[in-house]
Amino acid sequence: AEFDAAIAELRSSELAAMSAQGDVQAAQATFKMAEHADAELKRTRDKLEEVLRAKRLHDELDRAYSDIRTDLNLQLRPEISELASSFLVELTDARYSELELDDQYRLTVLEEGVPKPVISGGEEDLANLVFRLAISQMIAERAGQELSLLILDEVFGSLDESRRQNVVELLRRLGDRFEQVIVITHIESVREGLDRVIEVSYDETSGTSRVATSDGGAAGGSGPVVGRIGADDLAAALS
Repeated sequence: AEFDAAIAELRSSELAAMSAQGDVQAAQATFKMAEHADAELKRTRDKLEEVLRAKRLHDELDRAYSDIRTDLNLQLRPEISELASSFLVELTDARYSELELDDQYRLTVLEEGVPKPVISGGEEDLANLVFRLAISQMIAERAGQELSLLILDEVFGSLDESRRQNVVELLRRLGDRFEQVIVITHIESVREGLDRVIEVSYDETSGTSRVATSDGGAAGGSGPVVGRIGADDLAAALS
């Protein structure tokens, strides 16, 4: 009986040892998982710190650029407004005295110093044109040298005949800023003020486009006109 009891106790001890060994292995696996989780946590914290440093730098740069943008707006907006206003006075025969820009660069036309809340489509196009011309001239002036090319595409369509001619004359006066001014238009009457004209037309018979060059003021067809205001021959410049 004592032998049987000893055998039973031995088996119980062996089972307990096996269970303890399993617990040890489970504990070791849990420990390894904890080590892995700790390493992953450290990597995550390091990455978070890196992201936070980048965010702090981004926020600082954003504040700096915002300050620069504000300073530039304060400096450039009055200059652009003054240039655009001078162009507007010329193109409207002094009907409109000024063009104002708000801090979002939205345009307001002034008539005898009074804001004009409603303007026609042609007047709006004219205001946008002088705004772009003012920006172009300011860039040319700040570059410290002439910009070689100014291209205007279909800027005459909504203007009456008088203002079309005013635009052509203004573009001529910009010759000291832009060596070459190219205007693209379907308006035949403006060719009178151009030095050279390249007319593009479609030949239905051959299914091809035809290009003809002439001096400004020459009679032409109905195709779009590429006109040049400047000293050199546009055809030679494009060849």
